[in-house]
Amino acid sequence: MKRVAWAMLCMSIGLLVGGLACLGSDLVISEVAWAGTAASSADEWIELQNQGDLAIDLAGWHLAFGDTVVPLAEVGEDTIETRTIILKAGAFLLLERTDDDSISDITADILYKGLLSNSGILIELRDPEGVVVDSVVLLETIGWPAGSAGGGEPPYCTMERTSLGGWTDNNGIIRNGLDADGNPLNGTPGQPNSTEILAQWAPLVELIHPNEEGGILSGTELVSWVANDPNGTDSALSIAIFVSVNEGDDWVVMIENIVNTGSFAWDTTAFATGEKYLLKIRALDLEGYFGEAVSPVFEIANETK
Repeated sequence: MKRVAWAMLCMSIGLLVGGLACLGSDLVISEVAWAGTAASSADEWIELQNQGDLAIDLAGWHLAFGDTVVPLAEVGEDTIETRTIILKAGAFLLLERTDDDSISDITADILYKGLLSNSGILIELRDPEGVVVDSVVLLETIGWPAGSAGGGEPPYCTMERTSLGGWTDNNGIIRNGLDADGNPLNGTPGQPNSTEILAQWAPLVELIHPNEEGGILSGTELVSWVANDPNGTDSALSIAIFVSVNEGDDWVVMIENIVNTGSFAWDTTAFATGEKYLLKIRALDLEGYFGEAVSPVFEIANETK
């Protein structure tokens, strides 16, 4: 019995969003391993998800790319084997290319034939009436909107669907599954995508002061915030405060690794007068997840002696 292996530790949040949003179906394309894995570039896989509240009968559904047409509920054309006919609410449907070894510790729902070019190819999900209900659209001059091949960082990372309908790279930290050689995959087959996990687990930060567009700060100002850990203890959060003098183009650490007391006395007299200041509060939890809040642009104006 194959088991799903979990590794959930995140040190950064970054979204490179592209592609086309879902067109309205509960069944969506949720993840694409177009470059294969470290074990083999031929070990490609695709994941669909039923995001609705009811089970979906897969009879008549097809996934198509190039000359490849994969029926989701029957053998034929480019489907070698199908093992799941009814997809439960919230469940994932895992399609592995050629055999069941692309992800060695998770059983595929469908084995299919067909190649996903590293330069990109249009993928369409078609309902039983032949209507395209979801798709992966390539970006002009770039190709795939996310993911990476062997030379990427991280290498062979999948292309994951975001909650907004776009695409982002798997970050190589929140991941699941093993390739044919037993190496951890830079992807999340069979579980929520890394961006969804981050949205649920990352600390929530609200900046209370400064929080006025065009405000003027001087002397000693009490920087204040509220930071909560949705899956831990608020008092265990580590706080760092950053300052920018050019509206966020560059950030400098003002102080870090302080206790989450909700306030910090900032001596603004150590900074030059200017009108393009920003503050950023970062809260880091014990598992490495972090959340941030950034102030509006404000001015520092101190009297010169």
